[in-house]
Amino acid sequence: MTSSEPGVTLDRDDAIAILTLSNPARRNAFTPDMRRSLTAHLVTLAKDDGCRAIILAGEGAHFCSGADLSRIDPDLPPPSANATRENMKEVHGLVRAIAAGPKPVIAAVEGIAAGGGLSIALACDHLVVAENARLITAFGKIGLIGDLGIMWSLQQRISPIAARRMLMVPTEVSGATAVDQGLADELCAPDSALEAARAAARGFAALAPLSVALTKSVYAEGAQSLEQVLQRELDLVPVVNQSDYFKQAIAGFAKRKGA
Repeated sequence: MTSSEPGVTLDRDDAIAILTLSNPARRNAFTPDMRRSLTAHLVTLAKDDGCRAIILAGEGAHFCSGADLSRIDPDLPPPSANATRENMKEVHGLVRAIAAGPKPVIAAVEGIAAGGGLSIALACDHLVVAENARLITAFGKIGLIGDLGIMWSLQQRISPIAARRMLMVPTEVSGATAVDQGLADELCAPDSALEAARAAARGFAALAPLSVALTKSVYAEGAQSLEQVLQRELDLVPVVNQSDYFKQAIAGFAKRKGA
């Protein structure tokens, strides 16, 4: 693949997989083929026991400016509401693969993360932003509503009222402000977001994979009430108690106690 051909590249760094959106001429705006490729990679990595963490990044100076609207012919009628609805069902596969998939996903954001690009970043488990990052919502400005799960993911990080306002009113937030407000988790110098994301990914990769996967599933499926959480504990604690990782940890405690 060359930089003139929009796509998604996959690189491996031991147990860490790095997926890079590549459409730099359009600030890594994603095409339908790019989105399908990203989803396919995530689904495959979810089944790969050798992968313990995933990084999402953009080629060059930006993370992702959202969907590539330049491919839409304004002289053609828009697709029907039903066709759009069916397409969105496919799009939602990407959101589920990030937010509900078993592997921790870290976003490495340089420059712009706008629209659907911001939605992708916010769906991740850990969001690293460079000081030059610009997190942008502009859905209402072009007659759309927030999509790719951002109405859920944004209010996981800030209050529902603040999220609603940010999605209605076009907003731009700097990297430093994003960390201050809780929109992002980690601030780094420009051009170092990928390395910071690698460090975070190594930390996630050292954790018990089943524990990470089940914790992600609880939050993706809903943890809105105490009773929901307690019910999920009844379902899942017996599972992790039987895991090899937990048995090895107990054996390690016992060995240290006897030393």
